[in-house]
Amino acid sequence: MPQTDVKELVVVSPLRDWACAGCGGTDWLLVMEDRGPICLTCADLDHLVFLPRGDAALTRRARKASRMSAVVIRYSRTRKRYERQGILVEEGALEHAEQECLADAEARARRRERDEERRAAEDVALEQAMTREIAGLFPGCPPERAAAIARHTSLHELLMAGKDRPLARDLVRPAVEEILDRLRSGGR
Repeated sequence: MPQTDVKELVVVSPLRDWACAGCGGTDWLLVMEDRGPICLTCADLDHLVFLPRGDAALTRRARKASRMSAVVIRYSRTRKRYERQGILVEEGALEHAEQECLADAEARARRRERDEERRAAEDVALEQAMTREIAGLFPGCPPERAAAIARHTSLHELLMAGKDRPLARDLVRPAVEEILDRLRSGGR
């Protein structure tokens, strides 16, 4: 049976005090409707429990086991965007998912370990390939400097810190240009 694209139910964790357009009350979460924000009780979602983000396997299993779920988002003033905080699922589905996760925790830990080893090997290969490329593009660059540049570049610290790629490039561009100018002129 083909799957259809079902629009995800979104619940907001508000930054300010608010009043429900249905009952006049308030809650720690709200659902936006045409008539304004409504509480989980008025939205018939008060039977769901919150599962914070952080455990992908638990989240995936709880959502699959729950007949109804909703994504919980909150606006980040620093990043100027909405970010996922977790999901709302049925309590029984969460309990079922927790039992499944406990049952295969050891296998998932072994898989994570293997994945970390694989990624570490890929990082080393990337660093070596980048060192060769830097040395080829800039023959005046000392081998140890090419290796240091490759090691630093392969870390992707700005991207891991949540910066988008164009912004990360803009932030490092002046330093990169300075180093390239030095290397092009034969300086170290």
